[in-house]
Amino acid sequence: MKKTLLLVFVLLVVSLVIGIEGYVFVDLNSNGILDAEDQVVQGCLISNGIEIVSSDSGGFYNISDSNGFVFLIKPDGYVCSEWYARGVENHDFLLTPIVENGVFAVVNDIHYADDPDLFYESLGDREMIDNPDEYMTKLVSILETISPDFIVCNGDMGASIKDIDDEIATRWATKVRDYLTVGDIPVYYSVGNHETNKKKEDPYDIFHNAYGPEYYSFNSCGTHYIVLNTHNVVDGSFIYEIDSVQLEWLKRDIESVALNARIIVFSHEPIFNLAKTDNYYEMMQIFADECSYHISGHRHTMIEYFDAPFVELTCGAISGAWWEGPSPTGDEYGFTLFEMKRNDLNYCFVTLTEDYSGWFDMSRETPYSGVEYVRFCTFPSVSDDIEVLLNDRVFECDVLKREMRFWCEYYFNVNLSSFPDGLNEIVVRVGDKEFRKKLFVRSAPVDIKSMKANPEYFEGSLVLVSNCSNTGQWGTTYTFNDGSDTFMVQITNLDIPFAISKDEKYSLYGIFRNNERVVDPLKLLVAEGIAQEE
Repeated sequence: MKKTLLLVFVLLVVSLVIGIEGYVFVDLNSNGILDAEDQVVQGCLISNGIEIVSSDSGGFYNISDSNGFVFLIKPDGYVCSEWYARGVENHDFLLTPIVENGVFAVVNDIHYADDPDLFYESLGDREMIDNPDEYMTKLVSILETISPDFIVCNGDMGASIKDIDDEIATRWATKVRDYLTVGDIPVYYSVGNHETNKKKEDPYDIFHNAYGPEYYSFNSCGTHYIVLNTHNVVDGSFIYEIDSVQLEWLKRDIESVALNARIIVFSHEPIFNLAKTDNYYEMMQIFADECSYHISGHRHTMIEYFDAPFVELTCGAISGAWWEGPSPTGDEYGFTLFEMKRNDLNYCFVTLTEDYSGWFDMSRETPYSGVEYVRFCTFPSVSDDIEVLLNDRVFECDVLKREMRFWCEYYFNVNLSSFPDGLNEIVVRVGDKEFRKKLFVRSAPVDIKSMKANPEYFEGSLVLVSNCSNTGQWGTTYTFNDGSDTFMVQITNLDIPFAISKDEKYSLYGIFRNNERVVDPLKLLVAEGIAQEE
């Protein structure tokens, strides 16, 4: 009996030491089994979310079982259909060689639901007016045509899991996964705040079951990509941050990357939404030291906030304003297409509301008053030149054209200083199509009443509102009056170095959002977005 117990104990210890093992190989004869005809791959990295190990000269790896996922950090020039596994003792990673072209797509904030009433049940402050299936079908058609190297679905795939039955939430998650199963194109998912349920033992159980691990990395076309989960549940409280285990894994992952490799990070939330914790500051230093881009969603808008020491870019939402129409910053239903060209990452927002997409990439500082540099993108790519009109009059200007693989870019300057105060319009003609962009031009400071009266011309713009008196506070919501009207501002995660006092004067700088869609039309991004006036 004692010998039997000893044998069981030894086998248990050996099992724990062995963990998960398998081989990494190119399955040349497509039979799913490593045999003499196949090619083993040495030096491939495998991780369990804590450790990172490398396959040996025989393609063999062994890693401890962390009671979670094991995943392949996919190398350049390959795809792997089953790049992660969960709850297994053995798993082989079968690689297929491919030619990568440096093109990838980012879709985010789908908020999919198949029933308007269930959508409202899960997102009580929203109403599903447009049908997600119509636009998802169009998205799939475009992705089939483009055939990108990979797709990143950057969070909030379903409407919301927190206030809906698990069976329904799982159905929505599965439907999104089915839509995005486009041929053999790899799809990588990140956790959104609407995939997180702090009341559960595993806050990400539906995400895990539908999409796999919540953080991981892979390589493609000379670039190392990292997907992070910027949510943490501590003692039942929800915090926007990466947890400590993930932070330590991130350090190990980056240590494994060649010094000359570009690193791009995806997460659902932009950095402005993250809590200012110790993990936040450590992660931000890693981004500053090591990363080229941080690409996020969550805000349902296309904005590049800054470009150094890394580019902070949020992408427009598939769902626009949660299937009620364009987002509060005016962005239509759409996704973002990226292309790596001559070591530079380029991008274009592609709208799904029209068969032919035109996108104005301009500064969001308004009111406009001087020289504005415009990048206008068309999708799909066309051979036509463009004609520029200002207020329905042809504007003679030099236009530079750059052709990308799937879209065209046109660059031109517009001097607005001689235009009348108030509403003006840029029109770009491409063949028989016209694309219009409303501009509010004004030499004097703008006031909140003017913006509220014309929200469609200011939404998504960076605005400065001066001489604002604080008139009240409820939690993190403040009210101000700039002499023209009263408005609300939410101030969170900004570390403001002074107290906001009633009847004191302030200048506020932030993104103006359509007040017909939100109650707090001015969104401050950084502590410098509010300043005391003398």
